[in-house]
Amino acid sequence: MTRKRLLRPEHNPWWVGAVGRTIYAQLGDRPDEDDPLIGVMDTKALAQAAVQAHNDALGGDRLTRTPKWASGGG
Repeated sequence: MTRKRLLRPEHNPWWVGAVGRTIYAQLGDRPDEDDPLIGVMDTKALAQAAVQAHNDALGGDRLTRTPKWASGGG
């Protein structure tokens, strides 16, 4: 069993589900089907772009998962 982070979904990396249009917030060390659903996009490309943009914006401190925008760094 992986340890779950107790952070809000926007502070965690996101991933695209098997269908290709669903977006989930990753709570453990790797994607899991029990991760919370963020939403469903109109296309696979849009879902992938949204996940990439969100994960790029996290940038900040990878240990605490504090996004750059939350720490005043971007």
